[in-house]
Amino acid sequence: MPLLFSGIFSLIHRSELTRASLRWLKYALVLELVLVVAAAAWGIIYERSSSARERRLHPAPGKLVDLGGYRLHLYCTGNGSPTVVLDHGLSASYAAWHSVQPRVEQFTRVCSFDRAGNGWSDRSPRPRVPEIMSTELQALLQSAGEKPPFVLVGHSAGALDIIAFARSYREQVIGLVLVDGSHPNQPLPFPFSDKLSIRWLQWSAPFGLPRWRRWCEDGVKEISPLKRGFSCDARVFQTQYDEWSVLARPAKDSRPLETLGDLPLVVISRDPNLSSGDKIGSDSWAGMQRDLLRLSSRASQIIATGSGHAINIDRPDLVIQVIRDVVEQSRSSPFNS
Repeated sequence: MPLLFSGIFSLIHRSELTRASLRWLKYALVLELVLVVAAAAWGIIYERSSSARERRLHPAPGKLVDLGGYRLHLYCTGNGSPTVVLDHGLSASYAAWHSVQPRVEQFTRVCSFDRAGNGWSDRSPRPRVPEIMSTELQALLQSAGEKPPFVLVGHSAGALDIIAFARSYREQVIGLVLVDGSHPNQPLPFPFSDKLSIRWLQWSAPFGLPRWRRWCEDGVKEISPLKRGFSCDARVFQTQYDEWSVLARPAKDSRPLETLGDLPLVVISRDPNLSSGDKIGSDSWAGMQRDLLRLSSRASQIIATGSGHAINIDRPDLVIQVIRDVVEQSRSSPFNS
């Protein structure tokens, strides 16, 4: 009998311990849920207030031009003709030209802009392919009252847009400068790790995590205050994902570039001596850069000594000088000749 009573007492004791443990577990889960909800609410409030503050301190320097339901940011300075138009690369904005535009405006009119979904611009309902983005650029310039002729300058993926622009609106373009520009037949790999990283930034942005942890302040420190107004926005990360996804698709049919006739063209390429250990990838890029010369019978190539891919940041002096040369050459030639 003592053994029986001892067993019953042990079962009751264990049952009470189990119920107590379950109660504490329930309390812990409820507390954890409350903390998560509170953190999320705090994050939303932090993101909205911080974003509003940054936009007040550093507003868009240009104007937002309505293209029929969405607006693109255009920033034009200086006077003279032709007008130089600066197109940024992937995951960038008008601010990529912060060292170039102030000096170009000293000798002619110059416009930088944010492609749809980047920088200060609204997202576009249209696909993110060069042919469509070039038509958006043409509509932007026309709606803003910017007159041709244009000298188009494109860095990296932005080169694809200005090539498409020159092909569709050849009569408006008097010169082309490709700053380590992407090749139309060259797919850009989009690794799973980068996909995951951009999605994480996009999904956590409304809760203020990228802004709080300063994950969206990469690049040149002197323009970080400018970029904080827009660079931590989920809209920007979504656009980065969309644009990169398009660039990652292989060309439907690799073929020689369609010529732009005798349009003056300068290809500025990175210093091959600064390439990474991937010699095959570096040689492939160098070959693509040389192939871009097929675009025009008046094409030339310049190597940006001491610069990697971001030539507009590493060697703005070279980019400015090339733009000046193309502008001066265009002024000595009749437009639309």
